[in-house]
Amino acid sequence: MKKEMQRPLLQEERPRSNGKKAGSGTPLSTALNLAASSMGTGLLTLPHAFACCGPALCILLLGVLAVTTDVTLILLIRLGRHLGVSTFGSLMQRLFGKNGSGCFQLMLISVLFLALTAMQRVVLDLLPIFMEAMCGFSHVSPLGLSMIVNVFVLAACFSGSYHALRFTSGAALLCLLPFMVALGQDALADRSEKPPPRPAAEAASMQGFLMASPILASALAGGHFSVMEMAAELKPEHRESIYGVIHVVFLGVLPVCYVLVSLAGISLFGADTPEDILVEFQGNSIMELARGVLSFTNALRMPLILMPLHSLVCDTMVLFTSRDVKASGSNGGSSPLLNLWRNIAGMPILLFGAACLAQWLSTLSSILGLLGGTCGVLGCFCIPGAMYLWVWRAERRSISSNYAVLAAFAILVGFAVVVSCCLSWIW
Repeated sequence: MKKEMQRPLLQEERPRSNGKKAGSGTPLSTALNLAASSMGTGLLTLPHAFACCGPALCILLLGVLAVTTDVTLILLIRLGRHLGVSTFGSLMQRLFGKNGSGCFQLMLISVLFLALTAMQRVVLDLLPIFMEAMCGFSHVSPLGLSMIVNVFVLAACFSGSYHALRFTSGAALLCLLPFMVALGQDALADRSEKPPPRPAAEAASMQGFLMASPILASALAGGHFSVMEMAAELKPEHRESIYGVIHVVFLGVLPVCYVLVSLAGISLFGADTPEDILVEFQGNSIMELARGVLSFTNALRMPLILMPLHSLVCDTMVLFTSRDVKASGSNGGSSPLLNLWRNIAGMPILLFGAACLAQWLSTLSSILGLLGGTCGVLGCFCIPGAMYLWVWRAERRSISSNYAVLAAFAILVGFAVVVSCCLSWIW
């Protein structure tokens, strides 16, 4: 292991090919994909989190988590380029070996599958209502409609390139505009005829703080599982731009959008801000449109979850079925079953399996959501920090300690959010 790590960590390497298209990505397409990976229906719950935590404290907490997200994404890119790998699963296998990598990959697979299931649940809930209201269809089968949507999601995934998803990612972000614009208009409108809402300070509590931290962390996480592949697809002249893209998206665009939407929601409802802010806009045609559009938003974001999920499952199958797994972890194994899964059956099974699970779980319980958020925090904050420290320990003389300090900081923040989750369950 140490012999493999005698190069400086900052040394740039050409990532090994993993069968995906390389050299087609641009900073814009990468930024759109990263933003769409994180920004979604979680935006609807942030005003409630801000009200329960307190706006000032929640903005501070959002800043800390945004910096942590930015740091961990940078760590993943630097480690991947140093070790010559371009997937999260391959990186874990290279550093932690077969058993450790298998445990980590199974955890990340569960996180991504639950995230995909949650998106399917939103489509099942909102799309039939939207079709009935806009098109006059009645007695629409939610599962049947979801299956039709999944066919188009599957077609997008078989493009095999994140750069090719820039159009669906951009469309996913545009789908959020009706909700954000209507919310801003209502917040700025003259409400002198209506009684003012109760001050948000009346709802702020320690329990609200404990509840807010995992929600905010989940709203920022999501790009970790695919950022290495996005970086590997960048054109050679744009390779170094990935760091600036990450800074702009996670230190600028996402925090600003989250703060504006949350403050607008609080100005409208104060201490009584609901968990799903859309339920309070009865009779508002724009918000009615937003309810339906959000179902399309989730459909457009599904490829950004399904593609890294499929890659992780393939890496895990190689890990446990091949006796001589290559260091990259992405090209090993050549059994017919594995090739069938990788090239034909894997994505459809994962996608339609998540749809069936979402149909069976009529609503995702709060415990399931918190469990997924907790595993997500471990996978997005703690594991990247631990991987960097693992390499830093082997190359302490040739690696700056600054990133090691930041890696330790990310681990501490991740564990703090986990503790916050656990306390919110029993508070």
